[in-house]
Amino acid sequence: MTLRRSVIRFFSLLCPILVACGNSSAPPAGTGTGGGPSGSGTLYGIVTDIGTGSRLAGVKVSGGGKSATTDAQGTFTLTGLAAGSVNVSVASDDYAPGYATGQAGDNLQAVLVTLKKHGEKQSYDATAAMTLSQKTEAGPYALVLAPNSLETTDTQLTVAITPLDPTKEREALPGSLVTGGATSSVLLPVTFAEFSILDSAGNRVNLKSSASAQVELPIPPSLRSAYPIDTKIHCYAYDPTTGKWEDFVEGTVQISTVDGTTPVLAASVRHFSWYGGAPQGNNCVDVYVSVVSAVDGKPLANARVEASPGTVDYTDATGSALVRTTIGGTPSTYTAYQTGFDVDGSLTGMPGAKYIEFGKVTEDVVGLVQKPCSGDPVPSSGPANVRGSQGTPLVIKIGTITKLLYEATAILVAGEGAAGNATVTLQQGLPGPDGSLENPEPASGAIITITQGGGTPVTLSELAPGTGFYAAMAGLTITAGQSYLLSIDGDGNGSIDGSSRIFAVGDLAWVNPTEGATVSAANFTASWSDTGSVAGAAYAPVYEVFMTQSASGDGAVYLGTDRQFAVTSEISGQGSPLMPGAYSASLVGFSGAFSQTGGGFQTSNNITGVGVTGLFYSVSATQPTVTFTVQ
Repeated sequence: MTLRRSVIRFFSLLCPILVACGNSSAPPAGTGTGGGPSGSGTLYGIVTDIGTGSRLAGVKVSGGGKSATTDAQGTFTLTGLAAGSVNVSVASDDYAPGYATGQAGDNLQAVLVTLKKHGEKQSYDATAAMTLSQKTEAGPYALVLAPNSLETTDTQLTVAITPLDPTKEREALPGSLVTGGATSSVLLPVTFAEFSILDSAGNRVNLKSSASAQVELPIPPSLRSAYPIDTKIHCYAYDPTTGKWEDFVEGTVQISTVDGTTPVLAASVRHFSWYGGAPQGNNCVDVYVSVVSAVDGKPLANARVEASPGTVDYTDATGSALVRTTIGGTPSTYTAYQTGFDVDGSLTGMPGAKYIEFGKVTEDVVGLVQKPCSGDPVPSSGPANVRGSQGTPLVIKIGTITKLLYEATAILVAGEGAAGNATVTLQQGLPGPDGSLENPEPASGAIITITQGGGTPVTLSELAPGTGFYAAMAGLTITAGQSYLLSIDGDGNGSIDGSSRIFAVGDLAWVNPTEGATVSAANFTASWSDTGSVAGAAYAPVYEVFMTQSASGDGAVYLGTDRQFAVTSEISGQGSPLMPGAYSASLVGFSGAFSQTGGGFQTSNNITGVGVTGLFYSVSATQPTVTFTVQ
């Protein structure tokens, strides 16, 4: 095994030569073509869907004056590139535009690009004033357009708003979360969206040079305590030409003009692209990372290491890299990957095939020297025996990405006076055209762990061989209001393929109305308690309330993060009170992935990685229902 790997590493140095082998008149599928600067540089990559985890075929990729189309495995190769940094653009009709930055040189380098399906397509007439919105579990994303503000008079435009919650979908953001300009700075992601406007011919339309539009982006529930109403937040747009986020305006947190309840970041845009709120970080640390093989544990040179949020570096001959990231908020994610050639076919089944090895770690490093978030990382030994220091680097094991897709359903239930439980059902198979598994089978032999905060990971056991059903048998107590990290190594090779973090939801109880109560229809405010709310300000599950009356069909519906709401009639509308009579009210709390069939909510699976997808969620153990009378 060690000999085979060393042969692969040797041949990976000859990548530009090997890629060019074959029929000189027609490049292989996924290989770059086109005009522009030429050289010996090569860039290899994979394009995936963040919602399904599947690889995307037929996607157009361009960069460095070259172009390619992804093959059936979602891979592409750009060859003949000038040496140096290459900004890559990825386009597909069904997805918001994707971007990445890679390094072309004598060695075959890799980039991973994650796309998100664009929001619902809406019609718009450029001569009209209009507010368009996209509803999500975090609240409505909105775009407010003034009449005749676009570079067109087309009356049959199509608008797509693609929302992105960086607390769950950060991998789909383009590039690294770093500013442009003379001195770069790491950003703290808060809320983002991509805005695409197409004319009737399918051409992208933008604002006139003298015009602007207003946007409203919901503050993710877990960040609302950190960004209250009237907070000022810098807003950035991604510039594909520089591969950086450029500062445009300062936005203000206010109440949504669409639903009147959700706190949103309101700001102006001067052109449509990826856009969002992200203040510059104040406290950063430089983290040493060691990338090793999951097969033999040996350090790997020339691997790309990404800190999110943070900077990018490539490992040296000892497998070491140095990246800068923020601290004090959501734990950072560190991913590492590199490319090689499978000389004998033992890794991929195809001699000479390219492959990517991948791994990730999510951790909030503690004890490193804090420094400003601007500028590049500075080598230093750092404090001894602290993870992320030079002497005790953060270790990322990477293993080969296979064609298989792993799909997980993970459930976390807090225990009030008991241990609670965590269960995962894991399947594997080849993804179909829509990203779902075809003929899925139980995934046996996976390594799955649950970690509370920055504690010690607890390994879940497969209850019986071949079942793909895993549970925590001992050593894990689920506490309401605490955050938990799920990590999945689907093939059990020692490298983390996908992960997700959620809060454990507590027990719920009605405060108003209580069972058998009589309430006044006027100024009726429903409220409830949650035992998880005492754990910390970041805890913010989504609550769903249904109030119904069988006699008249009247009722009220609430979906949000507040533990109270003003009750108004769904039938009468316009803030009218409920009709008199007997009602029942149900209450449930969710953390993690949430979807509502037919309800207009657009969410992605929240277990993300390369070749791993699925749902990780917590539901309140008690889901109380009460009956009451309205008079």
